[in-house]
Amino acid sequence: MIVPAVNGETNLARPANLRAWLTDLFIPVWIERACPPGCPGYVEEVRRSDGTPVFTDTRSTLVTGRLLYSFSRAYGFDGSPATLRAAQHGLAFLLGACRLSPGHFVHAVTPDGRVIDGDADLYDLAFVLLGIGGYAKASGERGVLRIADEIAHRLDGELEDPLGGYREPAGTGERRRQFPQMHLFEAFQLLATLDPGGGWALRAGRILKLAERLIDADGRIDEWYAADWGRLDNAQREGELGHHFEWAWMLDQYADASGAQLARELAARLSGFGIKAAAITSLGPDKPIPNAIDGDGRSSSFSRPLWPTIELLRAALTGDESVWSRTTASEKAINVMFSYSIDTVSGLWVNDIDSSLHANSEIIPTRVLYHTIPCIIEYIGKSRPSHAAPTRLAPRPTQTVS
Repeated sequence: MIVPAVNGETNLARPANLRAWLTDLFIPVWIERACPPGCPGYVEEVRRSDGTPVFTDTRSTLVTGRLLYSFSRAYGFDGSPATLRAAQHGLAFLLGACRLSPGHFVHAVTPDGRVIDGDADLYDLAFVLLGIGGYAKASGERGVLRIADEIAHRLDGELEDPLGGYREPAGTGERRRQFPQMHLFEAFQLLATLDPGGGWALRAGRILKLAERLIDADGRIDEWYAADWGRLDNAQREGELGHHFEWAWMLDQYADASGAQLARELAARLSGFGIKAAAITSLGPDKPIPNAIDGDGRSSSFSRPLWPTIELLRAALTGDESVWSRTTASEKAINVMFSYSIDTVSGLWVNDIDSSLHANSEIIPTRVLYHTIPCIIEYIGKSRPSHAAPTRLAPRPTQTVS
């Protein structure tokens, strides 16, 4: 069953010209939704039925960093002044409302900047770094990298963990998450290209050593570990296939930049496990893949969110040809994204479907743009030339971003 698009019709194919669709429809319409006039920060949710913003009393550092990165990547792609303003809109809120002091950020604030939770966690800080790095790269404004240096000072001091990786600012507790380390790894790699003398490559190397310990021989990585990074009992183990594929493309990217064969081997192992657990082949998916798995590697939820299939596409684009049939897998994955989730007319998407392929939610979290925009950009960059020389779509009305 193919999920009906938002307008009630059925999506049957992706746009004929992805570059034109992304530049002329998807990016502008999401700027309108995420940055409505007079709205501080970014809107964090919209309604799937019509794309109207869901206004709340909370703005999170996490979503601010993710959308700053997303719109910065978009600006690097389309060069539009409106897209740059959307990124600057988020940067101003991040540094004005979310930043408490050098290296310290809140977890959440009200739209007018009153602190709700003043303790950013490691996940938040990873996306502050990624957002700042993405903006500096796209805009050429290197002055913002001093904010990243302030966070690096904390990471190299109070947050460096002799057991591997980095500590949570509030303390490790009895269990700890691996995916904040993954996003630090992503941010460190980006920042290393912008500031080669800033120690970012060394920090990325610390995460690589941790990843080597966490990834099983069969390619599994768990979501949670004990305080000493030991594995939990089988009944307590949880995994997400999206993170397997996300780690894989980050490790392949690291291998491309550094020549580290270990990273390439770990990426292949993760993708191999993900392919098997998703019950697909190296040729890619025919429908959205499941995400949550139990201690035995079996699917533990009927939910099939959009983002794991997006990350599968990125892993297939960069992955080893001994694991993936790259061209076939990436084509099938992007076709699944549009056939089952993304509406080409409105740019809205079905964020989560169940095992019967029916929509699970009427809300779209804007944080998923962090997956969608960079992935489609990377697909266009690696796919056939027809996507690189677009016939422009009809221009949309100019939207002022406050």
